[in-house]
Amino acid sequence: MFGAGFAVQMRRAESAGGHAAPSFIRRILGVAVFAIVAEEFMVYAVGGWFWTMFGILFGVGLLIQWRRSKSGGDAFVPRFIRRLLALAVFGVITEVFFGYWVLFEYALWGIPLLFVRGWSNKAIAILLVVCTMSAGIRVLGRATYLTVAGHPEQFQAERNAGQAHAAAVNNARRDSLRSADYRTVVVARTHGMESRYTGRGFVPINDFPLFLMGLLALRLGLFEDPKRHRRFILGCTIFGVVSWAATEWVFPLPITYHGMPLPLAVAATLTTRFHLFNLIQDMWLSLTYIGAILLLVAHDPGWLRRLSAFGITGRMALTNYVLQVMVLDFTFSKYAFGLSISAAYAPLAALALFGLEVMLSRWWLSRYRYGPLEWLWRSITYAHWQPLQRLETTDGG
Repeated sequence: MFGAGFAVQMRRAESAGGHAAPSFIRRILGVAVFAIVAEEFMVYAVGGWFWTMFGILFGVGLLIQWRRSKSGGDAFVPRFIRRLLALAVFGVITEVFFGYWVLFEYALWGIPLLFVRGWSNKAIAILLVVCTMSAGIRVLGRATYLTVAGHPEQFQAERNAGQAHAAAVNNARRDSLRSADYRTVVVARTHGMESRYTGRGFVPINDFPLFLMGLLALRLGLFEDPKRHRRFILGCTIFGVVSWAATEWVFPLPITYHGMPLPLAVAATLTTRFHLFNLIQDMWLSLTYIGAILLLVAHDPGWLRRLSAFGITGRMALTNYVLQVMVLDFTFSKYAFGLSISAAYAPLAALALFGLEVMLSRWWLSRYRYGPLEWLWRSITYAHWQPLQRLETTDGG
């Protein structure tokens, strides 16, 4: 939905006379390359806190180019940058204070969308596949390099050391997060956020491919005319559930490097533990969910009315998400209520929480144009306060 929303914003900007800013893209790419080089130095020479430095450098670069593109008449770029910066702030708050990290990562991976917004559908589809395979490609590249350099045994040693370090960090963080002291938990979450965005594991295998899928789906008209694309949507729906089933019940198969030539061991590992270069993933089940809804609407448009509960909560998605993470965090954390619930009752609790969000959303949107956080986000995006109160009209006009 993030990728589709980006496509909608871009379409509206173009219809209003907006245009691409290639000079902006080139300069921002230069800032990104400089930041990546700086990361290597910071990680090895200083260690830690790179994401703060990266944010400052990249933020300054964005601000400079924002001002230049604004003077050049491209309103879409500065508007979208403001939108991402606001989302990043929401992301830091939800990750540090409530332990849910997805919003900040959305803001980061939203930036590359600016680079590819003028690409053809075919080019974006190729980029989608490459990004999905990027983790496996990186591991294969490292294994190939070590083999050519004459140190093939170092590949296994690095993997073992990396797994041991990750396990130690996760265990220490988990122990801190179980504390009854809220300050201790916030500090642990802050350090966890730092390690998440400075490690070698931050590659575009999850959010960014999904963004590209949403962008392509809107361009191809899947949302606007699902009946016309029924067969393609059905194929995506089947692929999603098959991919999820294979991930859950087939992969990973037990593989050992001992007694196997390195190329064969690497190929086997990439095929299993990386699920065919991540082309098979459980997150593709989202395609099944979305495809099923589109097929229902294609069969009978009346399903739009029957599924209105999802639509009303979707109009307040950011507000509902933040409220939801606050409820979950304070309900189950030891520093708050410290409650627990059995797995058998978890679906009922989820339905109850969703029902509460539906009622709250209906009540709020009957009085206001946007959710409270959506209103704030929209005001930041357009750089001026947006109207919030719904205007009551009379029969006389």
